[in-house]
Amino acid sequence: MKTLINYTLYDFIRSHKYFPPISTFIILIVVYYSYTPNPIIDSYAVTALMIYFISAWLCISVMALDPPVQRQVMILHIGGRNLYYLSKLITVWLLSLILTAFAFIYPIVFGMFNEQVTFTIGFISWMNYILLSTLGIVVASIFSKVIMENVVNSYGGLALTITFSFTALGIYEILPVSIKNIVWIFPPVLVTQKTLINWNGENIFHIDVIPFIWILLYAALLLWVFLKLVKRKG
Repeated sequence: MKTLINYTLYDFIRSHKYFPPISTFIILIVVYYSYTPNPIIDSYAVTALMIYFISAWLCISVMALDPPVQRQVMILHIGGRNLYYLSKLITVWLLSLILTAFAFIYPIVFGMFNEQVTFTIGFISWMNYILLSTLGIVVASIFSKVIMENVVNSYGGLALTITFSFTALGIYEILPVSIKNIVWIFPPVLVTQKTLINWNGENIFHIDVIPFIWILLYAALLLWVFLKLVKRKG
C-alpha cells in the first residue's frame, strides 16, 4: 500500500492536475484573510468549508489518474481491490492534510487573528478540518470516474451534491414539515458550523460533540458504500 501511495503522489504531481485545486485553495485562504483582524473560531469554521470543497476536487482528480487496464493490473499487483482504492483515498487524505496545515498555520504566522490561538481552540478547529476534508473525499469518491464513467455525470453530480450540502439548512427551512427530513441525506457539512460559532472556546467539554460524530459516521457509511460499488463494477 505504501508503494502505491508513493506512486500515486508522484503520478499526480507529474500530471500537473494538482495545480488547479491547490492554487485555488491558496488563493481562497489568502483572499479570505486579506482583511484583519479576524475572529479565530469563525474563521477556522469558514475555511473548513473550503477544505471540504477542495478535498473533493482533489479526490475526483486523483481517482481519474489510472486508465482501466492499468487499474486492473495494479489491483492484481497490490493484492486486492479494497487495498487499491483505500490507497488512493489515503493519498488524497494526505494531500488534504497538507492543505489543512496551511489553512491552520497561515493566519497564525501572519498575525491575522484578533487574539492568540489557544490549544483548545486549535485542537477543535483542526479536528473540524480533518473531518470535513475526509467527508469531502468520500463524497467525491462516489462520483469518481471509477463509479461514473461519464464525465458529465461525475462532475455534474459532485457539483450538485456539494451545492446541496452547502444549502441544506436553507432548503430545510423552506421545505414542508412532512418532507423536511429529506435533508438528512445531504452531506452534513454545516452541522459543526453553528456549534463552533456558538462555542466560547474556553472549555473543550462545553462543545456539542454530536455534530462531529455525525460527520464521522456519515463519512464511514459513504466509504462502505463506495467499496461496495467498486466491487460491483468488477
